[in-house]
Amino acid sequence: NNMELEKLLKKYKIPPDELEKVLKSIETSPPKQTVVFEDYFEDKTKIGIISDSHIGHKEFDEPFWKHMVNKMKENKVTRIYHVGDVLEGMSGRDGNIYDLAHIGFSRQIKYASRLFNMFDKDVKIFGINGNHDDWYMNKNNGGVSVGEELEHRVKNYKHLGSMEANVKLRPNITMKLFHPNDGTAYATSYKLQKMIESFSGGEKPEILVEGHYHKSLYMFCRNVHGLEAGTMCGQTMWMRGKKIPAHKGFW
Repeated sequence: NNMELEKLLKKYKIPPDELEKVLKSIETSPPKQTVVFEDYFEDKTKIGIISDSHIGHKEFDEPFWKHMVNKMKENKVTRIYHVGDVLEGMSGRDGNIYDLAHIGFSRQIKYASRLFNMFDKDVKIFGINGNHDDWYMNKNNGGVSVGEELEHRVKNYKHLGSMEANVKLRPNITMKLFHPNDGTAYATSYKLQKMIESFSGGEKPEILVEGHYHKSLYMFCRNVHGLEAGTMCGQTMWMRGKKIPAHKGFW
């Protein structure tokens, strides 16, 4: 209570204004709740889905990225959703630094900004951070949000949070962007199916878009349209050693 706090302040000779400064300086952890974002649009609107670009890795495919941008333009896509792992990050895994074409946050974010600025300015881009992006926030305790930084550098990019976000396309239609943080499965459909099965009744999204696994798949299960979002990065040596495929592509 207040009286006990006052006694402690007197005992340790801490002025109240100094305590206030200390409390204000404490960094809070990233919010854990799922971001809900309303993005209502006209009936005939085309959206694009990309994920797991891992910009900064040697296997990131810039010509394929440019091909994707051109296809989005040809199909008159007006909204693009990125489902996490925008950057490769620097995981700290033994040997990971030798897999990088762009080392460090500064080089990776500058490269990513240039790539996202290839889209027309009237195209809205939304994204979530994946586990590789959040290395800069959590694993090295650097406090850097890749998505927030992209917002500053790319005018038509909006950051929707870390690991997942619910996008309301209509009052009764939710598209969940989800980036898990576990290992892949040898069966391509397994992780997406288990995720859809895990939803409680009444909490299911109408659309689930899943990143992280570098797989590409569509399924309809429990009245949920499920997408594995694919990847913009080729199969790495680490993935090949684990016999994990990389389904390069976009939606």
